[in-house]
Amino acid sequence: MLNFETELNKLLAREPEPLPHSELAELILAEQKLLAALNKKQADLSFQVEEIYDLAKESDTRVLQETLEAEKERGDKLAAAAIALCDILEHFCAYARQSGSEELENQARLLWQNSDGVLEGCGIIRLGEEGQSLDPEIHTVQAAAASPLPRERVTRVLQSGYRYLGTVLRRAAVVISTGPECPEEGDAENEQNSWY
Repeated sequence: MLNFETELNKLLAREPEPLPHSELAELILAEQKLLAALNKKQADLSFQVEEIYDLAKESDTRVLQETLEAEKERGDKLAAAAIALCDILEHFCAYARQSGSEELENQARLLWQNSDGVLEGCGIIRLGEEGQSLDPEIHTVQAAAASPLPRERVTRVLQSGYRYLGTVLRRAAVVISTGPECPEEGDAENEQNSWY
């Protein structure tokens, strides 16, 4: 079989015996067919590479999604465990306040304050503080009572609430103020009914 490059070089060099035009045309046609076949093979390979890439990408995405879901589940379990421990600490602090021991109460207060920093480092924020305005997003009203605080202010936190990575896991159970003055008996009934 004739070599296209060799024959083309001969033709370009104007050697005395170039190929006849018909043979040269056949040679060019054969080379064009070979080039077309190579182009088709390259297109097929490109398509296969794209398919493999898409499969790998889907697989990576699926693996990444499964990993993220597993990590979220793990984080949720850790947050639930941390909140359970905080509930125990909160009960201990309530006990310390009622114990009459100033030293025990001071230790409990210190533990409670230090736990805030630990929780925040894990993405957990404690909700519910005395003096806050009532916020239905983070508070659940358990009772209302007269106090020196203005109306709809938290006078007592019965159980802390918690937010984890922006999601409220549990709202704080609170007692809110009905205002600084104790209303007269007739007004008290109306006042209490207005809360519910």
